[in-house]
Amino acid sequence: MCSATSASAAPGSADSSPTMSFGEAEELRGPTGSLIFENHATVRIASGGNDALPDLIVGDGKGKLWWLENRSTATAIRFAEPQPIVAGKRQQWGNSYTGATLADVNADQLPDLLVAHSNNQISIHLHVGRQQKPVFAQESLDVTVQNGCQGRFDVADWDGDGLLDLIVGGFDGALTWHHNSGTSTQPRFEPAVSFHDIKAAYNAHPRVVDFDRSGSLDLLLGINWGTVTLYRNIGSASVPRLSSGQQLRNALGATLNIRQLNSDDTTPELCDLNRDGVVDLLSGGKNGRLFLMRGISAMQRAQEFARQLSSNTTPADERIRTDAAFRDQLFAALAAIQSDLRADLLSERRREQLFDLLAPLAAKYPRVLRRQQFDLQQSPAAVMLAARFWSTVAETLPVGRISDVRTADALGFRGGYRQLLIDHGILLIDNDTATPEHLEAMHRLITAIPSGTWKVRTITVAGWLGPAARDYPVGASTGINIFDLPLGRSENSFAADSPRPGVTDVFLICLAHEIAHNMLDTVGRELRPDLFRRKYAALAQAAGPQVVFRQPVTAGIDRAATQQKFLDAELWDGNQDTWSTAWKNYFSGSEAFEKGYSRGNIQFFLDSPQEGFSTLANQYFADTQLMLEFCAARWQQGHRSNINQFLLIAEYLSDRQAVIPLYRLSPGGALETGQAAVRRDEQQRIRSLQLPGLRAEFDYDQHDLVTTFTLEANERR
Repeated sequence: MCSATSASAAPGSADSSPTMSFGEAEELRGPTGSLIFENHATVRIASGGNDALPDLIVGDGKGKLWWLENRSTATAIRFAEPQPIVAGKRQQWGNSYTGATLADVNADQLPDLLVAHSNNQISIHLHVGRQQKPVFAQESLDVTVQNGCQGRFDVADWDGDGLLDLIVGGFDGALTWHHNSGTSTQPRFEPAVSFHDIKAAYNAHPRVVDFDRSGSLDLLLGINWGTVTLYRNIGSASVPRLSSGQQLRNALGATLNIRQLNSDDTTPELCDLNRDGVVDLLSGGKNGRLFLMRGISAMQRAQEFARQLSSNTTPADERIRTDAAFRDQLFAALAAIQSDLRADLLSERRREQLFDLLAPLAAKYPRVLRRQQFDLQQSPAAVMLAARFWSTVAETLPVGRISDVRTADALGFRGGYRQLLIDHGILLIDNDTATPEHLEAMHRLITAIPSGTWKVRTITVAGWLGPAARDYPVGASTGINIFDLPLGRSENSFAADSPRPGVTDVFLICLAHEIAHNMLDTVGRELRPDLFRRKYAALAQAAGPQVVFRQPVTAGIDRAATQQKFLDAELWDGNQDTWSTAWKNYFSGSEAFEKGYSRGNIQFFLDSPQEGFSTLANQYFADTQLMLEFCAARWQQGHRSNINQFLLIAEYLSDRQAVIPLYRLSPGGALETGQAAVRRDEQQRIRSLQLPGLRAEFDYDQHDLVTTFTLEANERR
C-alpha cells in the first residue's frame, strides 16, 4: 500500500507559474529504467509522506492501480518501483483501462479513493484509516457513468456548491457531468448531462483544475491524437462558462503533440514536478509509459528571446535573413509568450516585468525590432518578426491610452501609426506602406465608429507584407486583415434596384466591413445576445419555410429537418451526393432569394452566417439614409426582410441610446456623420426614426421582426 496523505488539489505549489508552453517530452524513470505499465497508463498527482514531494497514482490497462513514491533529487527526477494500491482486499477493478484519484468526498478531512473502471463504472472507496496511514474500505459506492469511460474522469466541485461532482470522458470524445445533489457527508450523483456540449475527437480525458489561478475551475482535455486543450472558465465558480479551447504548445511554439511517443490517448496532469517555479505537464498513454514535459514560463521565453538576439557575432538582422532555424526560434519564443498572455496566466506585476525585459530590445536592435519599412526582397520574414514582437510587447500592458503611449514610445511608432495606436489601441501592420492620407482616413472612420461595439488590436494589410504574412502570422489576440488598395477607388455598394447609387471608397468600406466582423458575432455575442438571436431570426425569415432552423435559432440550420422538407416538396431526390446541387438550385434565379438580403442571394449568408452582419456595414457606412430608403423600396416590392437587416446594425451601433449614428463615406475618404433621433418601446426596440426630412415607423412580432414599416417625408429637419 502507499504512504499518501491527500490528493493534490492544485497544479503544483502556490508559487508555481502556469504556462501554455512545455518542453520536449521525456520518459519518467524508476530505479531500474523507464516506468512501463500494462496496456495503458493514466496518471494523477497525490502529495506524499513527509517530504512534500508529489507522488503519482497510475491506473494501468488491466484494472490495477499503482503508487509511485517520488525519490527525486535536486538534479534528477526519479520514482520508486510501483507499489499496488488496494481497497481492503480488493486489488483489481475490471480488466481494462483504469483511472484513479484521491479526493475527500465525505468531508472527514481524509482522502478517499475514486476509481474509474470496467467500461462505465466509478467506485468510491472511503478512507477508513488514519491521516499518516491510509486504509481504503473494500466496500464502495458505485456510480454508473457513460459507456466507454474506461478511466477517463475527474472529480471537482464544478458548480461551486461545496460538493464534489464527477466529470466523465469517454471513448467517443463526449464529456458528461454528474452533479452531486447529496450532502457533504453522503454524496449522491445525478444522471449524466452534457458537459458544456464538449465532444472532441475521441478518447477524451478531462482534468479539472484552476489552471490560471483565478479562483474558478478550468478544463484541460487530452484526446487520442496526443494533444491537450485548455478551456478556461470565463464565467464564475458558481456559474462556470468555458471559453473556446486553446491548445498547449511545445518548445518550438507549435501545438504540443506526444502521439508518436505515447501511441495515442493523452491523459493530462499538472504539477511543478522539477520545482523550478513553473508548472509541468504529465501524461500517460496507450503504450503504458509516463511522460514529463517541463513547463516554460513567459519570462523564461523572453529571456531566451533576448539571449538569442545577442548570441552570435553575426548581426541579428543578417541572421534573420539567412538562418531559418534562428528565425524560427525567435518566432517560437514570441508565440509562446503570446499564448500565456492570451490565457491570462500572468499577474500584472509579471506582465510589467515582461514589458521591462522586452521593450528595450527595440532600441538595442533597431534594424530588427523598431517600426520601419523592411526590404521584403532581402529579408521577407523580418517585417513579420517585428510585427509579432510589437504585438507581444503591446499585450504585456493593461489596455488603455497610457499603456499604448508607452508601447509607441518604445517601438518607435510615429505619425498616423502612432495616432492609431494611442487613440484606438490599434497596431497597423503594413510594412509602413500606407500613405499619410490612408492613415488619416482610417483614423477618421475608426473614430466615428462607437468604440464599445468592437475590439480590434491589430490590422494587417497582407498584400503589403509579402509571402511571409501567410507563413508567420502576427498572432494578435484580436485582429483583422484589409485589402492593399489605393485610397480613392470607388464602388457602388447597393444593388441595381436601389433608389440611387451608393458610391463609396473601396479601401475604407472594406475596413468598415472587417471591423464589423468583430462586432455582433464576437464582442456583441456577450453584450447583445438579443441582437445575436435576432440576426439568425432574420436569416430564417429570408430563407423561407423550406429551411428549418434549430432551437434556439442561433444553433443554425437543422440539416436533417431541412432535407426532409426538400424531399417532401420534391426539391431533392434523397441522394446525399446530389444535396449540394439541390440546395443551390432552390435559391438560384428566385427574386425572393436574390432580394431577401440587402447584399445578395440569401444562400450565401445561410452558408456563411458569419458574413450576415459584417456585410451590412458596406451599405450602412457607405450611406445610412440610402440604406433605409433602399429597404423601404424593397418592402414595397414585397421583400420584408431587408428592413430587419438595417435595424439590426442600427440597433447594435446605437446600443439602446436615443439616437442612431448616420454615415456617408465618399471615395477618397470624406466622411459625413450625423444622428437620427429614436423612439423606443418597452422592449427597447426602435419604433420610430427621425432623419433629416424622413420619418420611419415600425411594428414588430414576437420574434422582434418588423410587421409594419412606413417611411415618409417629414418637414422637420
